[in-house]
Amino acid sequence: MARYAVVLAAGRGERLWPLTSTRPKPLLPLPGGETLLSRLLRQLQGLVDGVVVVVAGGWAGEAVRRHLEEKGLAASYAVQREQRGTGDAARVGVEALPRGVDEVLLVNGDLLVSRGLLEAVAGAGAPALAAVPSERSWEYGVVDIDERGCLRGIREKPADARPGSLVSTGVMLLPRGRLEELLRGLKPSPRGELEVTDALTALAAEECVRIVTGDWLWMDVGRPWEVIEAYKAVFRERMGPRREPLVEGEAEPGAVLRGPVYVAPGAVVRSGTVVEGPAWIEGEAGPLARLRPWSFLLRGSRAGAHTEVKASILMEGAKAPHLSYVGDSVVGEHANLGAGTVTANLRFDHSTVKMTLKGRRVDTGRRKLGAFIGGYAQTGVNVSLLPGVRVGAYSWIYPGAVVSRDVPDCSFLAPRGQEYVVEDLAGRIECPRHLDRRVKS
Repeated sequence: MARYAVVLAAGRGERLWPLTSTRPKPLLPLPGGETLLSRLLRQLQGLVDGVVVVVAGGWAGEAVRRHLEEKGLAASYAVQREQRGTGDAARVGVEALPRGVDEVLLVNGDLLVSRGLLEAVAGAGAPALAAVPSERSWEYGVVDIDERGCLRGIREKPADARPGSLVSTGVMLLPRGRLEELLRGLKPSPRGELEVTDALTALAAEECVRIVTGDWLWMDVGRPWEVIEAYKAVFRERMGPRREPLVEGEAEPGAVLRGPVYVAPGAVVRSGTVVEGPAWIEGEAGPLARLRPWSFLLRGSRAGAHTEVKASILMEGAKAPHLSYVGDSVVGEHANLGAGTVTANLRFDHSTVKMTLKGRRVDTGRRKLGAFIGGYAQTGVNVSLLPGVRVGAYSWIYPGAVVSRDVPDCSFLAPRGQEYVVEDLAGRIECPRHLDRRVKS
């Protein structure tokens, strides 16, 4: 019996803006050089006979193809021309399968999962769905199970869900023939999209869709602060119970490393720098820097003299060269923070931090949350970014500005009299054409 995986990787990742302005959501980098998508495809090896990756058209789809080729990962591709929902993406992928494929392992391409979860579903026999308990179950699709352990239905984001309820992981093994029929017959949901869960529910009305549960790593990386949590999960997976530093790069004399600190080959911790683990360093720290727990410096990044980083990510080539504070934040690839840049991560009134996601104000539930800065952005000296603020890719922030609202892609937050205004940068620098320069909040 032939089995293929269909990986849905065509989503726009709007809630993760601006981190997804310069790369599709499935290509968000992880510690160690993988991305969400490349990690997933490696985990699928040995479980399926082949993989079809559903991609978007244009720059995003080309970026996925190029990335997987560079990683040496074999896959076929299907293009979802219009964003019509997960059901339409699954249909596009299933219709691209070779003849003779009997079972489809359907997986969302933006998940962070353990291989054990994939193995359990692949070994369960079709049809099957993986479900895990969630302490925030009301944010996902809650699974209703009958007395036989079969799927009765899925309730999307129910307000009355209890912490610890089982939620759908988006990983399922289904019979190819019937799945294809159900996907072709889907009608738009109340939110106007074709939903793969509607096809799954229809199948559950015909036969037992077995619910497979277990103690696995599963994360739906859909909101900016969840990127930081995903990095923590990868660190735990890679470092295990280790309590002492692992230095494969260089720690100069006078550098202090405490606890589980990983220094990758080619990375350097310079003299006078203090690193408190857990921490992951692929770039350069110091001299005279401080990295507090859950700091991540990816390849080519730098936290320089008198810079403090706490529970934050500096992506590839990002730089905070001197006198900055980066707390509970993500700094995109090749962004540059001017001297004295501060990401405030605690509201003055100590209440939880709110962010604007897809035009709606959302309570993150976190008292500590900093800024999210897109790739190739830059701040001038003495810039302050208030909690939950986002700065678009390729954007500039004028020296001394206090940034209290999101700044769009390819924009300049510049002074005009006693105020700061957003100006379009497209006439001054070369920005990718696909960037969205509309104000996000």
